[in-house]
Amino acid sequence: MKKTHIPKLDDLLGGGVPAGSSMMFCAYPGVDCEAFGYQMLNGRIKEGENGFIFTNVAEPDSIIYEFDSYGWDIVSAIDNKKVFFVDGSSSFIGAPSNAKYSFTDYSETEDVVLKAINDVKDGIAVINNLSTIIDYMGDAETLEIVKNWNKAAKENNTILIYIFTEWDYEESMVKKLKNSVDCVVELKTIEERVIVGQGFMVAGAAWTEPVDTMILFFVIQPGGVKVYIPKILVTGPYNAGKSSFVKAISTKSVSVDRKAVGAFPTTIAMDIGHLDYKGFFADIFGTPGQERFDLILDVLSKEAVGAFIIIDSTAPQTFARAKEMIRKTRAEAIPKIIVANKQDLEGALSPDEIREKMKLSKDIPIVPAVITEGKGIQECLDALLKLLYGD
Repeated sequence: MKKTHIPKLDDLLGGGVPAGSSMMFCAYPGVDCEAFGYQMLNGRIKEGENGFIFTNVAEPDSIIYEFDSYGWDIVSAIDNKKVFFVDGSSSFIGAPSNAKYSFTDYSETEDVVLKAINDVKDGIAVINNLSTIIDYMGDAETLEIVKNWNKAAKENNTILIYIFTEWDYEESMVKKLKNSVDCVVELKTIEERVIVGQGFMVAGAAWTEPVDTMILFFVIQPGGVKVYIPKILVTGPYNAGKSSFVKAISTKSVSVDRKAVGAFPTTIAMDIGHLDYKGFFADIFGTPGQERFDLILDVLSKEAVGAFIIIDSTAPQTFARAKEMIRKTRAEAIPKIIVANKQDLEGALSPDEIREKMKLSKDIPIVPAVITEGKGIQECLDALLKLLYGD
């Protein structure tokens, strides 16, 4: 099994993709799709495999620029002859091509790509975009071409990745096309009153019964495809360490602070941060802890899909307030982690002691932490992601 290097996709596919398989990323118009194929190629190359990109939608230089925008070095792979292009684009706009393979007539498409597949035995190939082939070659001929490419890929143990934008084609044609490959991953817009995001789901796979789950995603530059978690809430009593936690887990964060009585800054509005961790991308919202700001907790907690509840391990008198905030933010109904902060201080209670005093069920993880020193941060993130998406 070969890893896809797309977050969560390997889990949906039962561990990855078998060598010699054909796979289609089938996208609604307007949904980011090329990055899925390119990210798989980039990951497989990093693991020592060879590959190529067939392009009929953009010149190779444009794709190299796109790789660079994601932070992936394809130029070195090309220089080291690990990757090459099959250029089905440049000649049609009158531009010269330096690709290993190119052609000037679409009738050459099948034979040229077959040669390329034979050059990347045990490797990976990305066909971008299958829709253009249909437009030029027609339905019947495209189906025959795909059949022959898939056969060659299987003989060479090459993973063949098709990018397909599902324009207004005949439904019967689209069905035949999907049935001609070993695996179909559908990329869709997620809609309520308006489009709120993009998601992918494995519609079928020949080697496993895929998990019927829609995964929200963003395509980030740099970074590529990331699983998107719309909203993670950070809440807890006053002075427990919420702002410090948001800053610790965020690539970027903004807080509204003032000096309270004494030496401690306290958040009077909210903290906003962005998390980018292990292929996951999330928006973070931290709430104020004082009771006088409880009116805004309902607003801040709406649409949260997970929560961190920050508590001061040395202040059991605040635990009742922590449970009240769980109720006020509706965190009772979503996956949550209790972050037992200030474990380095004298009098800090252990997770077991905290669970007993807060009367928490055993299925709610309690993670010991020293937020200011970065201790326990990764364990907190891993614990929440496990609750949200499993191992």
